[in-house]
Amino acid sequence: MELDILKKARDFANQIQETDIQAFLLKNQKKIEHHLLRLIADQWIARQKARFKLPEWYANAEVIFPPPLSVEQASSAVTATYKADIFASPSYNTIADLTGGMGIDTCAFARTHKQVMYIERNPAVACVAAHNFAALGYNNIKVANQEASDFLKTETLLAQTHFYLDPARRDTAQNKVFKIEDCEPDLLSIKAVLGEYMVKYSPMLDIKLAIEQLKGIGQIHVVAVENEVKELLFLSRAASDTPQITCVNFLADATRQSFVFDYATEQAASTTYVLPQKYIYEPNAAILKAGAFKSIAQVFGLNKLAPNSHLYTADTLMAGFPGRVFECEAVCKFDKKEILSKLPYNQANITTRNFPIKPDEIRKKLGIKDGGDTYLLATENYQHQKIVLVCKKILNL
Repeated sequence: MELDILKKARDFANQIQETDIQAFLLKNQKKIEHHLLRLIADQWIARQKARFKLPEWYANAEVIFPPPLSVEQASSAVTATYKADIFASPSYNTIADLTGGMGIDTCAFARTHKQVMYIERNPAVACVAAHNFAALGYNNIKVANQEASDFLKTETLLAQTHFYLDPARRDTAQNKVFKIEDCEPDLLSIKAVLGEYMVKYSPMLDIKLAIEQLKGIGQIHVVAVENEVKELLFLSRAASDTPQITCVNFLADATRQSFVFDYATEQAASTTYVLPQKYIYEPNAAILKAGAFKSIAQVFGLNKLAPNSHLYTADTLMAGFPGRVFECEAVCKFDKKEILSKLPYNQANITTRNFPIKPDEIRKKLGIKDGGDTYLLATENYQHQKIVLVCKKILNL
């Protein structure tokens, strides 16, 4: 059985975790059967990828990992826990994960719901998931090897069940897709029978278009980890014409930055444009993806450098800002001599906002090294002038 072969590969991989995998493969390519050798390599690499992303799975020697790419694409423990927490409700004891996959989200739901139904159409994936749930001690997960559409036709607990979907974002030719109707399953065709649901989509999805298509959305969560947007979550709970949007960014130290707004407030807000002041504020990636461009300025009492630059400024230091804050030491034209005069060590971190040249090209033009304590923010002001802000990052606000 394939499960037995996977267990053998897992055990072998566990024994060689401190070994150079490339050297091991070269040494054993004639000693170990090719299929088993490939599975050993997959288990070794996948477990390494899970080390920090999925510490509970990494620490359990009984866990069988899927191919490394699946681990790379799966939810992290941080984002899975966040989803389970925001979807928990005393009114719903049961949740059906209609697109089970590796089962990271399923395990998180098992900690917030009395019963979890894991639905997975691939029999091999479902078999490994069932093994892992038992190995990890999740005894309240029921595994069903079914198509989501078939499960929805036969399940009798729909009225008391939460539903979660993470639709596949690749077509039959394995090309990436981003539109709701192109993902599998197509939520638009089944949402009428779901009741209360949460769906996860790619960060590439147009949020406003999704609201229009899905209709009846009450909450949207834009989830970033270390300033990289990972997930867009849409919840049907408390449906509204102006759903609440929560932007959350998990930092490396496990703390989080949060900002809540809605598009009606965003549209009504006004913005003042000024030249750079003492402090420069850069919202995190979740806020920028959600489009809270005026709301963030209004809430924190900030001015903006230009309509499309998305950098903000003030003469006062605002604690709790969800993003990076800098002290501006100089404002330069995009002129090599002028900028280098502000860089005694010829070293700086470079960020661009609404600027025609990429950071690597700027670094090459200036002839400087990456890193150090100085930050160059290349942008445009409201007078349409290309400028470079020479800054120091403010820590521990």
